[in-house]
Amino acid sequence: MIATADELLSYLADLVEEIEWMAVTVLPPNNKDEIELGREPDGSLVIDLECQPPARRRSAPVDMDIFERWRSIGQGHYERSDYQFELRHHELDYRRAFHRHDEEHFLAAYDVATHEHCEVTMGNVACGHYGGDPVVDAHDGFARIYDAWLANAKPDCAALACLDIDR
Repeated sequence: MIATADELLSYLADLVEEIEWMAVTVLPPNNKDEIELGREPDGSLVIDLECQPPARRRSAPVDMDIFERWRSIGQGHYERSDYQFELRHHELDYRRAFHRHDEEHFLAAYDVATHEHCEVTMGNVACGHYGGDPVVDAHDGFARIYDAWLANAKPDCAALACLDIDR
């Protein structure tokens, strides 16, 4: 994916609108006042959202995090270089995540740039990294964690291919 800063602002606005349409509350990260397209010291642009779906009163929270880093490729254009889409369901005590980061390491170690995390019980890691399909964009990443939440059941991590095995 390649985009200009203006296109990324529209992409972020469309994403927030979609998430809110699904009755999920979107919060700026790190207790900031506004949702914004962030900028890192190296010039990369960042989408960083914290989301909370509706919950019953007195239930444990459900946290959804959406993160994308877009690095400059020159002439006002950016390409997505990293992403993290995470669901932590404290009520059911599980974690589901879709990641692309540290690409060089993951290509060298596993011959893949993307991976997933799946914890049937949060903090109990049977496999550190699972293989998975790349996330197309933030709309797809949100849909994956939203669908996992809608299932209202712990994931079947055993159905995933563990990357952390001796080859």
